[in-house]
Amino acid sequence: MKINVLSSEVVNQIAAGEVVERPASAIKELVENSLDSGATSISVDLEGGGMTLIRVTDNGCGMGQKDLELSILRHATSKLKAIDDLFSIGTLGFRGEALPSIAAVSKLRIQSKEPADNAGHELICSGGEILELKPVGMPQGTIVEVRGLFFNTPARLKFMKSETAESQRVVQVIERLAFSHPSVRFTLTIDSRIVLQTLGNNNLIDTALAVFGASAAKQLRSFGPVQGKTVGLSGILGTPALHRNNRTWQTLFLNGRYIEHRGLAFALEEAYRTLLPIKRYPVGVIHITMNPQEVDVNVHPTKVEVRLQDERAVVGEVITMLRAQVELMTQAKEQIAVSCETAADYSFKSGGSTIGPLLPAMRFEDPAPMPKRDSYGGERPVAPAIREQISILPAIASYRLIGQVLHSYILVEKKGKLVIIDQHAAHERILFEQFIRSIEGYVQELAIPISVDFGSYAHFVPRFLEPLNELGFRLEPFGGNTYLLRSIPATYRGHFDEQTLRDLMSELSTERTSSVWEKVAISLACRSAIKANTRLSASEMVELLDQLYACALPVTCPHGRPIELEYNEDELFKLFHPR
Repeated sequence: MKINVLSSEVVNQIAAGEVVERPASAIKELVENSLDSGATSISVDLEGGGMTLIRVTDNGCGMGQKDLELSILRHATSKLKAIDDLFSIGTLGFRGEALPSIAAVSKLRIQSKEPADNAGHELICSGGEILELKPVGMPQGTIVEVRGLFFNTPARLKFMKSETAESQRVVQVIERLAFSHPSVRFTLTIDSRIVLQTLGNNNLIDTALAVFGASAAKQLRSFGPVQGKTVGLSGILGTPALHRNNRTWQTLFLNGRYIEHRGLAFALEEAYRTLLPIKRYPVGVIHITMNPQEVDVNVHPTKVEVRLQDERAVVGEVITMLRAQVELMTQAKEQIAVSCETAADYSFKSGGSTIGPLLPAMRFEDPAPMPKRDSYGGERPVAPAIREQISILPAIASYRLIGQVLHSYILVEKKGKLVIIDQHAAHERILFEQFIRSIEGYVQELAIPISVDFGSYAHFVPRFLEPLNELGFRLEPFGGNTYLLRSIPATYRGHFDEQTLRDLMSELSTERTSSVWEKVAISLACRSAIKANTRLSASEMVELLDQLYACALPVTCPHGRPIELEYNEDELFKLFHPR
């Protein structure tokens, strides 16, 4: 086997694979270049999820003709001059790989003008080869237009997700960059619709208003800058009443650069320890500043991973400082109480649900008669009458109820076996099948519609209006990123407010339309099912078991977890009489 020297074309495409994984990574690199150029206004236009068109326009310092030619050469950069500069990097980009990598796998057009020049210049290239360089009239700044991304690497195209999924990744990138530079005005347009627009007034709360929506922004508090021994902190923190079921609203920046660091992410969650419900995550945008010489950002081409010289000390200091800020916030007079009951009541009073606070989780009866949707205005049928529970055991029992253990598990004897049932998983299965059966069925009309500000997720709402309406969620546009929720499924018994629907849309934003109804049904079943550590009476347990065994698939919950564990006589004997 002989060793061959690869051609520059092959080398560029291999290198491009590390830097440009998908449209979002290309946009990240281009916008970071705009920020490094001193831009105060940046516009990003997207079509076809970024596969058809990416356009980034800024009002930065621009480039002259010579710099424009050099910009698509690998490892050509204006941000480093000597090796010592690697140990004190103050810019977002520095490797000189972004533009060459993008140019190698796309049809690229760059227009740029410096302040002192009378005219700008336009460079056109395809697959990394310069096709044309000519003068062009334009204002100060730079316009980078990328078309046909990965047109010459069909293997990479096969791994791209749907247009919606790719667009959502771009939204996340721009949201992070907006938080990293609140003094810069960002505008993101997807398929001719403005999805995100920030004011650029250097106010993180106003940026959060554009990203998270008005409801969440009301529960955010800014702090800092505060200086510790080795790090400085500033940013915004959510009150304990504002929490999420995932970490998507946690954003960390180190010296203005978005980073992913397990230790520092742990520090944010540790600051809220004992203040949030189990498996809920705080909301925060944290800016950390420290000596650049104590940080290594040259770990990966994406520059998201960093290494800290003294990680343990830095993480410990950040935990202490964040915990102090959370304590100050919770002690403030305007702080909302954080108990579960008060949080639910607050959501109700603030115009959230018209249904009232969380309904008792142990109610398993069929819903009361509700109006059925009728687009023709005719007489509407009512739901079947509620079946009353008149005895602890059914007339023909296929099981014998033993009782409840740890307020979480139900023990029964069935067909000569000891069966342990997870009450939460069982109720999830029951509600999931009820939701599925209720498609185009009974709905609960809301006396007062819920106003929902979807923020940057509003772009994806029209795509899911029809499947959501089939499930009973009737949404109507109300201007801007706001929609009015007119009805919800009659089978839903949990507390419902604006944040619940925002969480649903966040989960749906990467889904295909065909799977929406199932995703929503699973999510609602999990939210409204009885939880662990909930005491049930004997009649309630029997009602739960009767409905479980009437299900089509009473084996697993919708997430795939087992509902029952069975032990026959031999298995129990072996447990007590091991050989």
